[in-house]
Amino acid sequence: MSLDPKSWLEFAKSLEVGQSRRFDHDCGSGGTLKCDHKPKGWGAWCWRCNDDGWVPHPEESFAERLARMTRAKVAEQEVIRTLKLPEPQEHDTSKWPLEARVWLYKIGMTNDDISVLGIYYCVRLQRVVIPIKDQRDALVFWQARSFDPERPKYINPLVDKSNVIPRFGTGKTIVLTEDILSAWKVGGVAPTISLLGTSLAQPLYARLLTERKPISIWLDPDAPGRKAANKIYQQLTSSGLDVRNIRSEVDPKLLTRQEIKDALSNQR
Repeated sequence: MSLDPKSWLEFAKSLEVGQSRRFDHDCGSGGTLKCDHKPKGWGAWCWRCNDDGWVPHPEESFAERLARMTRAKVAEQEVIRTLKLPEPQEHDTSKWPLEARVWLYKIGMTNDDISVLGIYYCVRLQRVVIPIKDQRDALVFWQARSFDPERPKYINPLVDKSNVIPRFGTGKTIVLTEDILSAWKVGGVAPTISLLGTSLAQPLYARLLTERKPISIWLDPDAPGRKAANKIYQQLTSSGLDVRNIRSEVDPKLLTRQEIKDALSNQR
């Protein structure tokens, strides 16, 4: 038996898409009723009643869908014009949509990790925002991840990112990954830099030549990742650097710390 919408739907409709919040239910006080507003409808769960509820959004007309997508595009175009972090910032992961939390939890991030990195959910954009800071703790870049298949997966500020070098961990070697989360995950085992893509920017190339440390290239296992890894390998080895190319069946961020250690040690 599902919860009567009359007991919770009004609360849920007061939330923006992507928000969740706890309320008192008609079964008693104590904030046992959790309501959320998801892209496809409104949901609720009451811990005391041990029951849930769901009401889908009314089917959109073509005009309504077009208006919604236009609003989202305008909001995104506005925030990418500046390096300033998008607002508002929701840092309480319990108020995030489930899929946003799972995206980080499944790679092994804890709420403490998320807090330390300053990652938050922006309700207006319906995206998870990852700030990138330099060694002086100054903001130099950010990425915002969407979970709506109709929208670009990532957006970022329109700044020159060639000088942005997201780096995690310390040590005598360097691992190169595609994305920030893979760099964070591998960085728990060995010093890692995210390429923010599949190409080696000139400033990073120059730094690698200066540091002259052993390098492991560990890009995603898809065709573009493998092709890019081979190209970077040729570029670095031709400069006399000690380079290894690591291949795995899944993205590095999806491996356990022990699997990462094994993959790195097997390459040396």
